[in-house]
Amino acid sequence: MLAVARAAGLLVLEDCAQAHGAQLGGQVVGTFGDVAAFSFYPTKNLGAFGDAGAVLTADRALAERVRRLRNYGQAERYHHTEKGINSRLDDLQAALLRVTLAHLEEHNEERRRLAGRYRRQLAGVGLPADGPGLRHVYHLFVIRHPDRDELRHRLAERGVGTLLHYLRPVHLQPAYAELSAGRGSLPAAERAAREVLSLPLFVGLKEEQVDTVCATLAACLKEAA
Repeated sequence: MLAVARAAGLLVLEDCAQAHGAQLGGQVVGTFGDVAAFSFYPTKNLGAFGDAGAVLTADRALAERVRRLRNYGQAERYHHTEKGINSRLDDLQAALLRVTLAHLEEHNEERRRLAGRYRRQLAGVGLPADGPGLRHVYHLFVIRHPDRDELRHRLAERGVGTLLHYLRPVHLQPAYAELSAGRGSLPAAERAAREVLSLPLFVGLKEEQVDTVCATLAACLKEAA
């Protein structure tokens, strides 16, 4: 992908909102493209108290422009060189993130351990992609099943909560209707939206709770067979 972008003279923007600390081939995400964006929303692997985020780039000129854009387009106080927005990271969020950053790898390792326990026990459902050179951080643990909604209902009846991320693919969102050929134009994305289901995974989740989820899911699948 990077080679294609370079050949076409395009910038590469990495969406790293849910991938703090993830790696591909030993390289950390956020360092592949020209610009990377991280979210620090409270539920992320590295979360603040409220909405927060950061942009990473090795391009000095681009970094300076981002700094201007986040602060009303000011090059210096009361001197606006372009139109910008108010998107500054406040001191309270920065202070919290500075502390929690030191625990990021520890927490990611806990997520990997719990995800590994899921992987060893789950059968009959699609599991998150894995392979050589991939180092997941498991912001979510997402499985796939063709009868997702019925499976979710059965799990809920037995006290296992799940979430749906995300119900409607971007090309079917009304906001992007002018860019889309409509339903059926991206069948893989549409099928994923119908099948994905997020199982419980968070720092502090007990191994026994993972075992309970796995046993309950197995019972639901057997019942539905």
